[in-house]
Amino acid sequence: MGSRSIEFVVMDADTFEVTERFRGATSIDLASQLAGIRESYSWDAIASTGYGRFLSQKVLGGEAATEIKAYATAAHRFHREIGTVIDLGGQDTKVLSIDRNNGQLLKFEMNDKCSAGTGKFFEMMAATLGLTLDELVAAALRGERSFEINSTCTVFAESEVISLLTSGRSVEDIARAVHESLLVKLVSLLSRILTADSASVLFVGGGARNGTLVKFLADALAKEVVVPEYPDFFGAYGAAMVAKNSLMRLG
Repeated sequence: MGSRSIEFVVMDADTFEVTERFRGATSIDLASQLAGIRESYSWDAIASTGYGRFLSQKVLGGEAATEIKAYATAAHRFHREIGTVIDLGGQDTKVLSIDRNNGQLLKFEMNDKCSAGTGKFFEMMAATLGLTLDELVAAALRGERSFEINSTCTVFAESEVISLLTSGRSVEDIARAVHESLLVKLVSLLSRILTADSASVLFVGGGARNGTLVKFLADALAKEVVVPEYPDFFGAYGAAMVAKNSLMRLG
């Protein structure tokens, strides 16, 4: 239950295969959305995570788990060889360090309360440039690295982008600068977590669907950046595993 979208999965408790998958934009009437899920799917145990986890727990039952726990659980199950996870969501960004032997969380960091380091930043910058998100991502790959967007606040960055447009800067170069502005924040967060023996990073959350950002991040870190097939569902995978654990305790 994220700030921008809802991801729901039904997972086989033995094989961990996802048998049902649903994604929708988070609406102002979350209770109705949850009721629709309850009417459309069935399960033996359920757990919710994200911003709306307690409302989801109230409507659907089961447990509520923090996003940190959900991501750590899923990462250890599906990518046990990777000890560093970054989640770029709509309203926050989290970085986790996980013990590769037992899956225990060692440390985590989050961005500050400004959306300049989150997926919402891309949405606002794309709108300012008159582009869709996909168009912003494609334009950034064609842009040249010729200047920086220095503002740490999304509102001020928006003003800076408008000034760049009126001064004749190309949309492509601005799109690249937008990506690199967020990239600086991601690398700063990761620098507090990464260790010398960290060979790769697991990138999850909706922001991981941005292929340009993934490429820029891998180049900046000089490390492999691994993106799962459905990165925005990764928290839901972890929640399902929390639900399975509760089934085992009850069983």
